[in-house]
Amino acid sequence: MFLRFAPMTGSAVLALRDERDLWEAGVDEIEGQFEGKEERRSVALEGVVERREHTRYAVDAWAEVMVKDGTMLFRGRVLDVSQGGCYIETEARLRLAPGTPVEIIFRAHERVLRCEGTSRMVRTRGAGFLFEGMSAKVRAGLEGLIAELSGEA
Repeated sequence: MFLRFAPMTGSAVLALRDERDLWEAGVDEIEGQFEGKEERRSVALEGVVERREHTRYAVDAWAEVMVKDGTMLFRGRVLDVSQGGCYIETEARLRLAPGTPVEIIFRAHERVLRCEGTSRMVRTRGAGFLFEGMSAKVRAGLEGLIAELSGEA
């Protein structure tokens, strides 16, 4: 991917990528131009074959993830959730192999859900997790959350 950089005053750097402006510094003189233009990870890319069994729903929630063997604990933002799993964005440097067992506690829409799962894929700024072995109570809470997110509640 080709990036072009335009010099800015102060410590700001403005990168132009695919004709979109990405703001990468905190300088007051350009903050107003980017207000409300923060990008979220897209839920599904156009033209990509969807292999997921369950529909994903965008959500704005927070999570704590603990690797079952106790080697890692991190916090992050849940960007999407489905009956089968979720994607959590984090600043932590994740070194998780696919299939690593984890425990996830996330808070969304005044609900707290605690479930077990495994890592499915790890990216630079987050990871996808597959839910496993949910109790009936947690499953009902997740179904209620998804009903709210889908507008069915």
